Amino acid sequence: MLSKFLIVFLFASSLLLPLANRLDASCGLHVCPIPVPVGNQLSQQAFPSQAWIEPLFTSFDIGGKGSYLQTNLVGVYEHRLFRAGGALPVVYLNRPNGENTTGLANLLPYGEFYFVNSADLKVSLGSQLEIPIADHDKGLGGGHFMAMPYVNFWKVLGDLRFATQLGFMQALSGHSHGATTVTYVNPHSNSEIAARAMASYTFAGTYTAEVNSGLRQVVDHDAIGDKTFVDVGAAARVQLGQSMALRGGVNVPVTSTQRYLFQAFLGLYYYF
Repeated sequence: MLSKFLIVFLFASSLLLPLANRLDASCGLHVCPIPVPVGNQLSQQAFPSQAWIEPLFTSFDIGGKGSYLQTNLVGVYEHRLFRAGGALPVVYLNRPNGENTTGLANLLPYGEFYFVNSADLKVSLGSQLEIPIADHDKGLGGGHFMAMPYVNFWKVLGDLRFATQLGFMQALSGHSHGATTVTYVNPHSNSEIAARAMASYTFAGTYTAEVNSGLRQVVDHDAIGDKTFVDVGAAARVQLGQSMALRGGVNVPVTSTQRYLFQAFLGLYYYF
């Protein structure tokens, strides 16, 4: 049943959108990145390497209402055979009890190899790793390693682009969290299936409109609470000359608000 649901979800998302479980044992790993195309460079075989800074505001209701501002510092090196990069999130957390915390979330390096890499079709296989550098006692991340192997599919049809992604998140080491300790920043369980889909259309080689959807399915055998999380989002991007772009958007949950209530982000990209 689950495999059929995933197939239907990815197929429907590709057509229409292009694309708590154990909170005491959840951590800070975010979804793997989908390639970001660049206006007049879409015809090239390889994307340009890029770096960006992206503040992300998230409101939540996890044992009470709170919010956090997560500023992602990201860098990606692009090659015709592979891509590699990483994200360092810096978080300002406003916890439900009114206390404020500033610190690093867990480090997220990733890499993938292209099996197909042409101007209009890209297929790659890779993995993301969560390295525990965050202070879990303050709710910023888990004290263990996690991996997410994933596959990416990216297709171009003129100014229209589609991307889908399927991955599996799994904790790599045993861990224990205090009974009163809760992770507020990007919570998830120890084992999850993650799927995403995105579509974007570029106008006049400068302005891009995007829609996306995401699925997270908890597969922990002892997980309780909500196990299926679906969200949708929209974004807009404007290219600033040949080497910069500005992108902003929102994400909202559809099936469950157990993990977050609302997200808004604004990123500044530099291509080199």
